[in-house]
Amino acid sequence: MTHAIIIPLFNKAAYITQTLNSIIRQSKLPDELVIVDDLSTDNSLSIVYEYLHHHISAFGNCRIQVIRLTENKGPGNARNIGFAATNCELVSFLDADDEYQPRLLEVAAQAFKLHQLDFMVLNIAFMPGNEIYPDLKPLKKYLEPLDVDLFLIKDPLKAVSARNFIMGVGSNVMIRSKWIAANRYETEAQLNEGIDFWYRVLKSILNQVPGKIALLTGAYLYVNKVPGSLSRKKYSHFKQIELPPIISRYINSKDKHDKLMMGMIGERWYKHALRNLSSNSQKIRFLWYYRSYLPKYIGYLLIKR
Repeated sequence: MTHAIIIPLFNKAAYITQTLNSIIRQSKLPDELVIVDDLSTDNSLSIVYEYLHHHISAFGNCRIQVIRLTENKGPGNARNIGFAATNCELVSFLDADDEYQPRLLEVAAQAFKLHQLDFMVLNIAFMPGNEIYPDLKPLKKYLEPLDVDLFLIKDPLKAVSARNFIMGVGSNVMIRSKWIAANRYETEAQLNEGIDFWYRVLKSILNQVPGKIALLTGAYLYVNKVPGSLSRKKYSHFKQIELPPIISRYINSKDKHDKLMMGMIGERWYKHALRNLSSNSQKIRFLWYYRSYLPKYIGYLLIKR
């Protein structure tokens, strides 16, 4: 199966070389590589050009595009533009500070073909430390073994909203391109925008066909804990913390799965705010400002699964 990799790039000079190294080390090379520079202000783009100049033969027959944006609009916009430039059966987004294990593309292609998968979530090894997520024990009831390190996800809309599940973090999804259809990343959002995007894509698949959704374990995706990343950002004022798109999109939804997802995202959002706001006064102001949301989130967390 043909496979396109899209890399949104913004100020990742310290990481982009190892990210590209992880691609040329693949036992099955991608058919397309699209790098979308979101107006980097460091020398990330220069490093990319130099790398491609010196290693172009290592990419084999892979078609490579470097797209230079003239306006910085965030990773969601860069991913949308990158996807529009691809023409492969499978697609994955690789963040410019993360890496693929050398056999990932080969293993993924075999799994999609052999088991007729539509959508695959990858578990993650967070580096440094090699912490593996998700923990499979709490998710056992949702998983049916298909192969070595491969599980069919039963009741996927319920599974992906479980506290222990991770989808859309570190761009840990591979998919048949046809299923992305009209869905696009929210260009204005940068907090949980990946979860929002993949949840909408997953719903669109399951609304059309039964769909085969899988989880690939084995730590084939390495996600680097980058200082200053959004998940570790510190805030001096509570209004600097944006409302996740999942919340604004489904706040009035009557759908049970939307409510379950809202509960999970709401819990993460509150914890993120209370962990990263710089003062107790700002934490209190945050809780007071969003006080009307709390009963809903607590209610959603109590919904029987």
